Amino acid sequence: MSIIIKNLSYTYNPKSIFEKVALKNINLQIENGDFFGIIGHTGSGKSTLINHLNALTRIQKGSGEIIIQGIDLTQKKLDFRRLRSEVGMVFQYPEYQLFDETVAKDVGFGARNLKLDKKEIEWRVKEAIELVGLNYEEIKDRSPFEISGGQKRRAAIAGVLAMRPKILILDEPTAGLDPRGKKEILDLVQNIKEKMCRTIVMISHNMDEIARVANKIAVMHKGEIVCVKPPKELFSEREILKKYNISMPQATLLANELADKGFEIDRGIVDEEELIEKITNYSGQIANDEEINLNL
Repeated sequence: MSIIIKNLSYTYNPKSIFEKVALKNINLQIENGDFFGIIGHTGSGKSTLINHLNALTRIQKGSGEIIIQGIDLTQKKLDFRRLRSEVGMVFQYPEYQLFDETVAKDVGFGARNLKLDKKEIEWRVKEAIELVGLNYEEIKDRSPFEISGGQKRRAAIAGVLAMRPKILILDEPTAGLDPRGKKEILDLVQNIKEKMCRTIVMISHNMDEIARVANKIAVMHKGEIVCVKPPKELFSEREILKKYNISMPQATLLANELADKGFEIDRGIVDEEELIEKITNYSGQIANDEEINLNL
């Protein structure tokens, strides 16, 4: 098991007039190899939850436990260096966190904090830059403030990957990008999962994106996890979608409209390519049936 969360609660500004309960008795297991999506409206507790996963937000006393890769996050003397080499966090708009004089130095910042030797750091920086689809020789000595927006985001992600985490946490990784940029980043994330981080946890407000990449999705509402389901099952549950005001992916929406009109189409389709294939096959089947009837 990669991540185990038991009875986790969290309250901001406890015992004050500003007290606000952000998490209520969260129980969750994320297995090695999962691409785990988290959805929910603003204020549902998504960011508070993921901030616990690399101890940016510490567990309040008596308010639950988290074990990640065998590391107990309730420990008072938590080994932050070990934890953050296991769990990488990419925030929304990570390019705003670039600060060093060259891309290579910026990407190597986290690896240097691991107290690795110089050659190991250089190798990791090169590996991470190339993994995010940038040309190492062309970009390593450039200022991170002089490269394009898309390159900045990739460089920022590379800085997390240089620490070689086994788990990658992503908070709205495609925020602010155009459709082409969104697709490129999602393709990049899937490549990272295949080559480095076997387990990925991603927050998204975009149902098309989360349905495309996740194998499990948790729905959060007012600090609670109300359900965890595979995408096809979740987006087939009309009552859940209606109750928590969750929009369907475009492919699912069209599949439901076709099914309502009598077409034999699976309502749980979440992928555009699968929908196109089903419609094509269905059209071919109708054509064959009509040809048979004409021959008869």
